Amino acid sequence: SMESPGAAGRRRGVPRINAEDQALDQIAKEAEARLAARRQARAEAREIRMRELERQQKEQEQNADRVYDMHNNANADTIGRSRIAISSVSNSTGLRSSSTISRRSSEDSLEEEGRSLRDVRYELKEMEDRYRKAMVTNAQLDNERASQSYQIQLLKDKLEELEESKAQLNREHKDKCREFEALKRNNEKLQEEFKLVQGQLQERDTLIAQQGLVIVMVENEDGTDAKRTLVSVDNAQFLESVQGSLDVRLRKLKEEKNQLQAELQKLQEQMLEIKTQGRRSGSLNGPFGDDIEDIQREANKQIAEYRYKLQKAEAEVATLQSTLARSETQVIRYKSTAEAAEKAEAELKIERRKLQRENREAMERLEELETENNHLLKRMDKLKNAKSALFKDI
Repeated sequence: SMESPGAAGRRRGVPRINAEDQALDQIAKEAEARLAARRQARAEAREIRMRELERQQKEQEQNADRVYDMHNNANADTIGRSRIAISSVSNSTGLRSSSTISRRSSEDSLEEEGRSLRDVRYELKEMEDRYRKAMVTNAQLDNERASQSYQIQLLKDKLEELEESKAQLNREHKDKCREFEALKRNNEKLQEEFKLVQGQLQERDTLIAQQGLVIVMVENEDGTDAKRTLVSVDNAQFLESVQGSLDVRLRKLKEEKNQLQAELQKLQEQMLEIKTQGRRSGSLNGPFGDDIEDIQREANKQIAEYRYKLQKAEAEVATLQSTLARSETQVIRYKSTAEAAEKAEAELKIERRKLQRENREAMERLEELETENNHLLKRMDKLKNAKSALFKDI
């Protein structure tokens, strides 16, 4: 049998590859489901953090407003007490001045005290303005800090998503690489089987030539579906002398066989008739006995020749029929093997191109994610530097 020994292995390898593909698809689906669940949970957590940050920001604003109002009230009380103290000071000063007018009668001390009172009022107003500006600046810095914290949280979430996407792409890339390696090994195995089949075909041709056989084309009656068969050189020459398909040639051989049998039977009948006539006329015509014997020998010779031709024709017909059946079986087997090998090779080429395209797309996506990741890291560094500088200024 010329069947390839690796064909069974290839047939076993195809279901195994299909099972591996199904397992990899199932793993990819489960990973996508887990990734979607993590993304949903992360989105919910991000929404909760946003609400918490907004609530904290509102509370900080309310606290800042409350502190500002409290400081304003305290300043108002301080100013009132200062005015009362100043009025009391002025009253006491007036009393002292009235008492001292009689004692000193000097106006320089009153002018000095009035000047110092104006300086105190001016400094108090200036301190109130500075305190108000400081409170406004503090509230703005608190708002900016809350906003920066919110931006940092968003960037962290986005960075986490990008890292997970990168890890997922790395896993998919590894899976595709493994699939590519498996298909590559299968392709190499098919190439080896193809070379083995080619070697078997060459060995078959060598054996056919050593046995003195040749391959001839056999056509149907309508001239279509030409097939090949093995015959001897003599039979090939004989078949070339007859036009038509193998059935037509066998029919002609059968007709010739029937004709030879009919001629043989006719000659036997003639021989019997001649023998009968010879026995009857032997006693009467003695001189004709030699002629009768010559005729009988000639008839026997022709009969022997016809028998030889008949046996030869029967042997050729049997050989052609067995060769035809064997050749048709071999042709069908070789044709199915070649078609399966060509189909597998074409499928492998298509799958290899598909894997190469997916590999390129995954690498491009990976490069884009790495670039975006580096950009986000730079932005986070800038935000950290700005935050640290802001805290230093505060």
